[in-house]
Amino acid sequence: MKKYLSYLALGLAVVHASCTDNDDPAVVDRDAPVIAFAEGRDGFRPANNEVRRGTTDHMHVRFSVTDASGIGQVLVDVHNSFDGHTHARMLNNFEALNVKDIYSPDAGNPAFRFPQGATFLNVDNSTTDIYWEGPTSRVEGNVLAGPYDIIVSAVDIHGNQTGFADDSNYLATFFIERAYAPVVEVTNLEDGEIEGEAGEALEVIGSIAKGTHSLSSEIKFVWIRLAEEHDHNHSHSAMARVKDEVFYERMWGASTWRQGMTGPALPNTDELRFEDILQGENAIILPSGEDHLDLIVWVEDINGNVTQKTYEVHID
Repeated sequence: MKKYLSYLALGLAVVHASCTDNDDPAVVDRDAPVIAFAEGRDGFRPANNEVRRGTTDHMHVRFSVTDASGIGQVLVDVHNSFDGHTHARMLNNFEALNVKDIYSPDAGNPAFRFPQGATFLNVDNSTTDIYWEGPTSRVEGNVLAGPYDIIVSAVDIHGNQTGFADDSNYLATFFIERAYAPVVEVTNLEDGEIEGEAGEALEVIGSIAKGTHSLSSEIKFVWIRLAEEHDHNHSHSAMARVKDEVFYERMWGASTWRQGMTGPALPNTDELRFEDILQGENAIILPSGEDHLDLIVWVEDINGNVTQKTYEVHID
C-alpha cells in the first residue's frame, strides 16, 4: 500500500508546485475526482473477474475521470494477486505483469496526456491497452498466468484524491490465461453448474493437468475450496474484506506464492482426476441449508503460473 501511495504522492508534489489555488482560502473544493465508465460504455474494462483467454495478448483499459476543479493526475496500477502481496520472485523466463501508467498533462507517453486543467478524461483507446506480447509488450519474457489486480486512482488540482476507504478508487481482479499454464476442466456441468444433494458427496468429474505447450511445466500445488458465493479475490475495500464461509478446503503440494500453504504430496504431477483425489476422507460433503456455493480450484505449476477456475455448485 505504501508503495502504491507513493506514486500519487509524487504526483501531488508536482500538482502543488504548479498550482497556487490551494493556498487561496476561497477554495472550498474538498471533493475527490469521480471514476466512472468510459463515455458511451456500460462497464469498466477490465471488468471484475474478467478472464483474458490464452489466445489473447492484451487487455482493454476503459474508464473516465471527472473533477469540476480540474484533474491533476490519474494512476493505473496493475500487479499480480497470486500471493497476498508477498511478491515471490521466479528464477526463470516468466514474469508477472506489473504496470504503473500515470496520466497527466506532462506524461512522458503522449497517449497518457490530457490538457492542463481538464475536468474530464476519457480512457477508451487502443493506444492505452496493455499488452503482454508483441512490440508494445509490458513484459520482457513470458507473462505469468494468473489473477491480477487493476487499481485506477485519481487526484485533482487541489490534492483531493480517491481512496479505498470509500471505494472511490476502481479496483478489480482479472485473470490472464496462457496456453502453457495448468489446465483445469470439469466435464459434468449441467447448465453451467455442478449438481449435488445436501449431505452427499459432490461428484466432480474432470481433471487437472499439465499443459501441452512447450513451455508447460509440472503441477506443483493444488488448492480446492467450497465456499459461499462471493468475490473470492482479495480487496482493499473495507466492505469486501469480510471472509467467505468455507465449507471444504484441501491442499496438495506446496505453494510458491502463498506462504505456509502446503499439503500432502501430489499423487501425480502431470495429471490428476477429480474422481480420484476427491474421494474417501477428501470427499466434498455438501452442507444442508445452502442453495448455491462456489467450488474454487487453484493450481500452480513449477514455473509459477496459476490457473484458477470457479464453478457454481447447486445443492438440492
